[in-house]
Amino acid sequence: MPVSSAPFPDRVNVELTNHCNQRCVLCPRLGFTRPLGFMDFDLFARVATECARHGTRLWLHFLGEPLLHRQLGRMIRFARTAGVREVGLSTNAVSLRGALAEDLLGAGLDRLECSLDADDRAGYLAMRGRDHFERVRDNVRAFLRRKRALGLERPVTSIQFMRTAAVEAALGPLVDAWRPLLGPRDFVMTIAPASFAGAIDAAAARDAAGAPGDARPPCRWLYASLMVLQDGTVTMCGADWDARAPLGNVRERSLADIWTGAELARRRRAHEEGRFDAVPVCGACGDWRLADGSGYRNVLAPA
Repeated sequence: MPVSSAPFPDRVNVELTNHCNQRCVLCPRLGFTRPLGFMDFDLFARVATECARHGTRLWLHFLGEPLLHRQLGRMIRFARTAGVREVGLSTNAVSLRGALAEDLLGAGLDRLECSLDADDRAGYLAMRGRDHFERVRDNVRAFLRRKRALGLERPVTSIQFMRTAAVEAALGPLVDAWRPLLGPRDFVMTIAPASFAGAIDAAAARDAAGAPGDARPPCRWLYASLMVLQDGTVTMCGADWDARAPLGNVRERSLADIWTGAELARRRRAHEEGRFDAVPVCGACGDWRLADGSGYRNVLAPA
């Protein structure tokens, strides 16, 4: 059955960089065959300007740490001045301190997702592959205190934990530890791990994906969002993390042209006809179960 798509994606993920300062076990980036780099400002400006014309939200993160980009504050300010509806990003918070933290507080950022994934040193090291626990915890605490001291509600800040067995077992104390620091719109969030189309073979990711026999509808990501990688390559979703099935490049084509183009139309049609193997990456992917946003849970929201 055909599924209607909007004339332009509601959200565009922009990978400012695919460099990172951690080695997370639930991230596939250590298997990259694509080059590492930083998006140049002019390319970002082109993407942000087009998104502003369509009322599209920008999320400045994919597989990399956006706080490593030296022009991050400038990019956020440009997007807001251009009229982008909403600008957010996710960070591991290793660098969220000092002048950079102050810059983010004043840049006009709407959402800031701080990924912790554990609340003790050993658990953090096991998840993140780096011994940054105390530094990250202290950075996020200081950021929240500074935001409160300045009387700011934005960026709305979430403390993020991957939904693993260890996190579920300790969720009550985790929430209690962070609640006193949160502003009126801030929250604690759990995220169901994705498998990145099978690149991550983790029990948590498999559990999140559900049973193999589940009835499979067309994947919602094909009708809602696009990913722009640091070199301008455009992919259809996060499952194509290594850009093995690119749709084009924004250095050569507009996002609107890619979004309404023949190749993405072909992929949507294949999904609607149940021919998932006809779409690169999609055949064995179970992450479509997370495409409706159900993998994200605000722990402080009423059940």
